[in-house]
Amino acid sequence: MRRPGRWPLAAQLAVAFALVTVLALGGSGTLLLYQSSARLLAERSESVLAWGQAAAGLAAEYWSDPGESLTLALYRFHQQSGIRPVVVDREGRVLADITTATPLLGEQLTHPEVRAALAGRATTGTRRLPTGEWVMYGGVPVTLDGEQVGAVLVAADIGAVRDARCDLLRQLVWVAGGMAAVAVLLGVLLARYLARPLVRLRAAVTQLARGRLDARVVPGGSSELWDLGLGFNRMAEELGRLDQQRRAFVADASHELRTPVAAIRALAEPLLTDRPLDVAIYKEHLHDIVQECDRAGRLVDSLLELARLDMRAEARRQAGEDAEPVDLRVVVAEVVHALEPLAAERGVRLELLPGEPVTVRADAHLVQTVVGNLVENGVKYTPSGGLVQVAVGTGGTGLAWIRVKDTGIGIPPGHLPHIFERFYRVDKARSRATGGAGLGLAIAAEAAARLGGRVEVESEVGKGSAFTFTLPV
Repeated sequence: MRRPGRWPLAAQLAVAFALVTVLALGGSGTLLLYQSSARLLAERSESVLAWGQAAAGLAAEYWSDPGESLTLALYRFHQQSGIRPVVVDREGRVLADITTATPLLGEQLTHPEVRAALAGRATTGTRRLPTGEWVMYGGVPVTLDGEQVGAVLVAADIGAVRDARCDLLRQLVWVAGGMAAVAVLLGVLLARYLARPLVRLRAAVTQLARGRLDARVVPGGSSELWDLGLGFNRMAEELGRLDQQRRAFVADASHELRTPVAAIRALAEPLLTDRPLDVAIYKEHLHDIVQECDRAGRLVDSLLELARLDMRAEARRQAGEDAEPVDLRVVVAEVVHALEPLAAERGVRLELLPGEPVTVRADAHLVQTVVGNLVENGVKYTPSGGLVQVAVGTGGTGLAWIRVKDTGIGIPPGHLPHIFERFYRVDKARSRATGGAGLGLAIAAEAAARLGGRVEVESEVGKGSAFTFTLPV
């Protein structure tokens, strides 16, 4: 037998719907039965008290002759109303009944209704006789010339009221049972309708967990389930896109690493021959080997930087660290100072334009990563004698910006949409000559996204490029 937590959702919804329906019908039926019974008994109580008042008036009329005359009057009253009256004195002793042969004559009655009537209050009460019959008693004071002289106890059979209550109960049971059955059936159908999109979603999740990244679900059901299905499809599409990027990244990384390894092998093999070689050739080959090792090292460093971005973001998330206030001009000045030797080596003038301090809440390391890659990219692709300028400022929409503008070779318009992709190079020959692997701008864009910002580019061939990094203040 399944535990409740392991039941299918459709079964749980159907059971819950059935329980709510049965409880609602049972509660409303019980309330209706109680109110109907109370109303019938109240009507019968009013009737009994009215007959009791009539019997009290008859007893007062014949009070001076409580013998056969009063007995005969009470008998006629019983014949007309079907209610048995008993007259008692101030002590509660029976003075008259509907017959002189009654064993109650002279007996003292202790009924609550009698005590209440002798105290001056007319009241009724319901009790079940030993024979199983239900009787309603009514006690009414008897007054003569403004003075209470006794009381009248009347008794009426209320079996008809009980029978009407039982009939009403049977009808309610049949009606409630039929409605509950219909409600359960509708609940099962509704539960299956509501659970069907979740069943499809569960199957799609299972396929996705098994590596089927093309798994999709047909949205359906309520608006929430519809949104859930659309959200799953978007998630699956994003996972598929990321998987394609991962495969492409692995393939590109393998290719890029294979190139310097193959070059090193090709340069090293001639040095292993027995044929004597000139020292100049040895030095040239060794120099080329060192360059290829440097290129492979830079590629590995770039790959590690991409991995570190993910690990750093995950570490900060798990540690619950908040972003700290960072002065962008200070960070940018440090980056410019660190890259000045590279710019001087290539004959490029690198300068930071003056401006006011700009403070944001961000990860200073990620800001350095973005700015460092943008400035290094500008220096590498700017010819000797060119200029790279870095500026920092704020916009009027709650954004801060860092702009890196160079007078380099520029980027053709057709390449602009792809320059932030990993391993993408506009001019492969020139990129290899400058030591680029096509990862600098990809790292900058990734780090900017981690900061909640973005990197945009404007370029014109032969005149230079301008990269703008914006992030929230």
